[in-house]
Amino acid sequence: MTTPPFEALSAFRAVAQARSFTRAAEALGTDKSRVSRMVRGLEASLGMALLVRSTRSVALTAEGEALFVKVSPLLAELSSALAAVSDHPELPSGEVCVTTTPDLGRALLAPALASFRQRYPSIRVRVVLADELVDLMARGVDLALRVGPPGAGSFIAKKVGELEAGFFAAPSYLARRGAPASLDELAGHEGLWPEPKKGQRAFSPGRAPPVPAVQCADFSMLAELARLGGGVAVLPTFLAARDVAAGALVRVLPQVSMANAPLYLVSRPVKPLPPRVRALREWLLTQLRSG
Repeated sequence: MTTPPFEALSAFRAVAQARSFTRAAEALGTDKSRVSRMVRGLEASLGMALLVRSTRSVALTAEGEALFVKVSPLLAELSSALAAVSDHPELPSGEVCVTTTPDLGRALLAPALASFRQRYPSIRVRVVLADELVDLMARGVDLALRVGPPGAGSFIAKKVGELEAGFFAAPSYLARRGAPASLDELAGHEGLWPEPKKGQRAFSPGRAPPVPAVQCADFSMLAELARLGGGVAVLPTFLAARDVAAGALVRVLPQVSMANAPLYLVSRPVKPLPPRVRALREWLLTQLRSG
């Protein structure tokens, strides 16, 4: 018995998923008769029936069900492998995986990816959002957008810029409580900020920040609390920019700025980088630096 060809197995999988030769042909971009011939040829080569056909439906036999379960993940991996080796500099294609934090993903990565996909429609992007550092090698991640030093190792890190943080509050809160005129007056307000990490500079050199009314490490939640009039929040300026432009938040104590945090784009030490990874890397460097 000869090994069933990839194309025939793909046709069988498409019919098994769609339970229809017509819909399978549409999904594969071919005609129904060709799909039928490939599946019949596959059945002949295996010496068994894989499908039960009727005028209205298509069902899997027990052997067909067993083959479908076994072959589906293998075909997916093979398709991915073929896409990877068919990546060309002139027309990059395939999948690129990028990771960053949820806040950076929503505010910085999403706008850049929207324009990237318009420029490179053949490149698919898989995004992994996580507050903790993701192991690029273990998780098969190509690029990472990270705050702070990229750490030890042979990774390639390019500085994108620096992030700034400040104090923000809703107009409704300021109308009710007034705006703090100095850092000392923050103690009399509803503070919304995370606990400073060990060794991290606080609001004022040599002094600990006031105890917040709500302490949370998730800046998106702090921003939502601030928008609802819950207090004065410490937020990265990139995260608050849209709300400030819309009038939902106002920057208070504008003369006070938190210590800038460097933003890096990190990639795995693969040389040369696949064209699809290089395309996204260069796009992100350009878009984020200009922004």
